[in-house]
Amino acid sequence: MRIKALLAATALATSVMAAGLASTPALAETNVTFWQFSTRDADIAAWNEAIAAFEKVNPDIKINMEIVPWSEQQQRLVSALSAGGLPDVSMLGNNVVAQFQAAGALAPLDDYIAAYDKETGTDFAAEVWPGDKGYYNLAGKWWASPVNVETRALYYRKDLFKAAGLDPDKPPQTWAEFAKDAKTLTRDGVYGAGLSMSLDYFTVQNFMSAYLGYGARMIGDDGKCGFDTPEFKVALDTYVSVYKEKATHPDAPTMNGDTFRKGFRDGKFAMILSDPGLYKDLQNDKAPFLNDVGIAFVPAGEKNRSGFLGGWPLVLWDASENKDAAAKWILFATHGEALKNLAMKGGFIPGSVSLAKGAPWTEFPYPLFVEQLKDAKPYQYPGEAIPQMGQLEVDTIQKAVQAVALGQQSTDQATAQLCTTINEVLAR
Repeated sequence: MRIKALLAATALATSVMAAGLASTPALAETNVTFWQFSTRDADIAAWNEAIAAFEKVNPDIKINMEIVPWSEQQQRLVSALSAGGLPDVSMLGNNVVAQFQAAGALAPLDDYIAAYDKETGTDFAAEVWPGDKGYYNLAGKWWASPVNVETRALYYRKDLFKAAGLDPDKPPQTWAEFAKDAKTLTRDGVYGAGLSMSLDYFTVQNFMSAYLGYGARMIGDDGKCGFDTPEFKVALDTYVSVYKEKATHPDAPTMNGDTFRKGFRDGKFAMILSDPGLYKDLQNDKAPFLNDVGIAFVPAGEKNRSGFLGGWPLVLWDASENKDAAAKWILFATHGEALKNLAMKGGFIPGSVSLAKGAPWTEFPYPLFVEQLKDAKPYQYPGEAIPQMGQLEVDTIQKAVQAVALGQQSTDQATAQLCTTINEVLAR
């Protein structure tokens, strides 16, 4: 009996040990908190796919995605920066990377990039669009890895060009031609151009193509406002002339970008500067004039052709206690098949040069936008981004455009006020 009892006890102990071993993870998980700012169902699903693919090849790392809407991200990040609770990884608008880098809140990615390039045989720097380097490579180091890039092109109605006596195969090549054609095209209840004059991002995202194209620059070599120049004033006058000549909507000084886009979709405008997504909207609308929509490069100024450069990257927060795992996730999500899938599902151009030059971005209307990216520049070109860029983008340029359009200030007065405000912000 004693032997049977001993055997039973041994068997029980063995089963308990086996059960204990079975319940013990083979690998201890490292948790990475990731703040994702898009609330679109398609984007969330695409990110979940990327996370699943990453965790499959990195079973020791768990990515915990939290949805923080774009409208709340700045407040949430600033609050977490002072009170604690920052994520390991997050998206970030390209124009505010410098703000958080200057605050010491971000961790540089250079060592992780070097290891990634060595392991995969890639060249991180060569994959970044030229304009993006001014946003993400600051003080000689990389602080972000791009996910997407955005630029604008000129949408125009070939049928309306023909009806107005303009060559439908020759869209305006310069801002002066754009303003002239907009006036000619304004007829029969249609405005020549959907051109924003309001306190809205759509204004600066359009107007920057003009001021950079005329050779103006936001920040001079002395580190102060560089806009008080003849080049900037000519650009401002040319841009605003579209409104003064009644060639855009009379409410342009108060309308937002979505309203302008909807106006083009509804046939109210003959021309508009917009992103590739507008063509998808027109397809979804089954717009009756879809086959008459042409797409061309943004108008050039007297010095060059400059396109808007938007986009956002992933960043590594310095407060992270899991930097190695977090950096691995960043580089996985911003390269290769993971990034390609995200871009395809989200309908954007990937922040990787080689990906953007392959399918499906070889199909209309993407090729022209991809080529436009060669000339796409940040607001502060030719300098790198500065910490105050987010505030300057919102508070200054758009106010000058609106004030001149409404006749509240002359071009000289608006430019002087603009530079006073910029210099005050820079001095803080």
